[in-house]
This record gives sequence, C-alpha cells and structure tokens, in this order.
Amino acid sequence: MLTAPQGLVLVLAENGPVIADDRFNDWYNNEHAPARLTVPGYMTAIRYQATDSKKPTHLTLYELSSPDVADGPEFQALKHKASDNEKDILLRVPFLSRRIYQTIGVFTHPASTSPFPGRYVLIAELEVKPELEEEFNKWFNEEHVGLLEKVPGRLRSRSYSLVRSMGRGEAVGKPVFKYLAIHEFDNGDYLKTPEWAAALDTPWRTKVMEGVLGMEVRQFELNKIMEKPL
Repeated sequence: MLTAPQGLVLVLAENGPVIADDRFNDWYNNEHAPARLTVPGYMTAIRYQATDSKKPTHLTLYELSSPDVADGPEFQALKHKASDNEKDILLRVPFLSRRIYQTIGVFTHPASTSPFPGRYVLIAELEVKPELEEEFNKWFNEEHVGLLEKVPGRLRSRSYSLVRSMGRGEAVGKPVFKYLAIHEFDNGDYLKTPEWAAALDTPWRTKVMEGVLGMEVRQFELNKIMEKPL
C-alpha cells in the first residue's frame, strides 16, 4: 500500500537563452529527474510548462514520503555521481529555485473521476502576517476549497508550508513565501468561469487578503509524468 505524500520539492527553472530547450529537456527528462527518483522517499516527478507567458517557464513537482528525505544522504550522494553535462547545466542555468514543503492538506473533489495529476495547474504562493496565519488556514480549509469545488473541471487542491529553499542564478536572494497552494483542473478555461470569480469575491477572503504580505500566482500545463523505477 502506497503512503500518501507528506512532502514536496518544487523546482522552478528557466533555461533560455543560455541553454537550448532540446538540451535542457533531454537532460531533465533522461538524467536529472530519473536520478532523483532513485532516492528513497522520492515518489514521482511531474513536469509542467508555463501557460501564462511569465518566467520561469519550467515547473517540476517531486512528491515525497516526507520532507526529511529531500536533502538526505542518498540525495546528497547524487552530487558525487553527477555527469559533466549536469554540472555544466547547473552551473549555467539562469534561474533555478528549489523549495521543500511540508504537506498541510489535500482536498480532492468528491465526484472526481479524472486521473491525477490534472492537466492544468495553478500555483499560488503567499506570505501571511504571523498573527493571521491561523485565520488564513481556517479560511482556506473551510471556505475557499469548498467554493473551488464548484469550478468546472477542478479536480484537487493541495496546501503546503515551506521548510526551506535554495536558488541558483537570478533566483538567489529572491523571496520565497511560506504558504503554497496547488490547484489542479482538467479544464483550461477555469479562470474564465463565474464559479472561479465567486470563489475570489467573499467577505471572508477580503478580510484574509488584508493580512497577505506577498502573493504570486502562476499557471502551468502538464508536460511529463515520471514514475519511480521498479
């Protein structure tokens, strides 16, 4: 019986124009991600590409059995096995932000019959005033997720809290917010629906947003699913 993921590694990366798309994707799909899936506790690697015309372009989500395995000894050992190609790409990549998260909650639509992961994802990163964090999480769990269930094509929402982060290139020094929400859909037009608009227009949300110090929202589409080798 598979254990439900209790942690997440999220990687945002930008390769262009320094590293050609073909080289970057071949390295990520056939070398970088598969190596990480040999680490105990790394369960899946799911790659996405931006659909919102923003950068960075590439998103990868690694589901973990626990955040503790993210940088454990087996993961650290990969550095000593890295190929010259991997070393060169990691040295030259213009932007790479790696974040480790603890799972807070998973909210699957009760009527969902579509497979996971969803084809479309929206990720929201937020920094909340410490004194309002309890209220923020209460709103998310008790109101926001329920309203999102009404959005056509919404499959699942997940929430996380940041454990730690690191960056390369332009990601160095860029702030990473504490809370992360990932919303999955099988309908690419979810932002245009009245149900989505309604979920963002409630008195409770307005009150909670007054305590949000920073927020970034991105949209991506599924590119590749990589499973742990048998």
